[in-house]
Amino acid sequence: MRVCLPLRIIDFNSFMFLTRCCAVILAGVFFQAQVLAIETTASGEELLKQMAIANRQLNYSGIFTYEHGGTLKTVKVFHAIKAGHEVERLVLLSGPEQEVIRHGEDVNCQRLGDAMLRGNAAGIANISKHHLEKHYIVQVKPDDRIAGRDVNILHVVPLDEHRYGYVLGLDKDTGLLLQSMLIGNNSRVLERFQYVDIQIGDTIADSDLGSAANEHYQISEDAAPCLDHGAIQLSSPNWNPAWLPPGYNMAGHEISAETGRETLIYTDGLSVFSLFIDPDMAADFPQMQAQRGATAAYLSRISVNNRQYVICVVGEIPVETAKLVMQSVRPVTPTAP
Repeated sequence: MRVCLPLRIIDFNSFMFLTRCCAVILAGVFFQAQVLAIETTASGEELLKQMAIANRQLNYSGIFTYEHGGTLKTVKVFHAIKAGHEVERLVLLSGPEQEVIRHGEDVNCQRLGDAMLRGNAAGIANISKHHLEKHYIVQVKPDDRIAGRDVNILHVVPLDEHRYGYVLGLDKDTGLLLQSMLIGNNSRVLERFQYVDIQIGDTIADSDLGSAANEHYQISEDAAPCLDHGAIQLSSPNWNPAWLPPGYNMAGHEISAETGRETLIYTDGLSVFSLFIDPDMAADFPQMQAQRGATAAYLSRISVNNRQYVICVVGEIPVETAKLVMQSVRPVTPTAP
């Protein structure tokens, strides 16, 4: 039986799910109101944009830990700019020997697929100050040290219950993201990422960018248009949610020629969730919900003109928000294919 899960979380235990967070993860934690803000020469929004640029355009290598859904992984990363293109190798140091290699991306081109793989930080530079302030409060907090380097601490606080908050540790010298955490309701930590060792600006040898493992994933340049170079042209969907969390807009749409599955992708610029509509699945397919770390999934059935469809919402939103989106999904016309 086919299950409606996106590419980025086909297998919750797979290394591919890990890479979405470990390449340039943007995560967060509940805002501690008692911590006083300090004066800084840059605003929170300026530091976020500096972070997005640094994560894509700097040479760096190091080791970080990533905690998600009760599991802890240790990962080594090599990131280099070669002839104006990003090349990145991620090596899992715990568990099975696995690697991920990314290459071919123009440092000035951010694609939707790349933004989803690399985590929310990849899209921060494109968020307008007005949009950010409408849905989040960005505050600079007392400094800290991560992996032996001084960092600025940023709190990105959501203004409603439909999105998560973020706390980021950004390297003072370069803006590179060195630490992040994310918490959901009741101050529960959902994801935690932190470098334990980092070298920034050193030349990365070609030998460090090639795979040495028996099992590795190769991710090459996508043919999708650059997000920075104009609006994405989207086809008209056959289904639409009547309700979306405030600030979320459609960023992608696809219909599978093989299965008929329709996929719609929505983002508020920081987090992403996907909506899947599958035709002709089992009539007794149960309604279910699940959450692993920051990723929630809600699945249910709908009948239109005596035909059964399974609707699934998966992404970095609270599970109750995913349920509200799912319950509002309807065909654009009474005879959706």
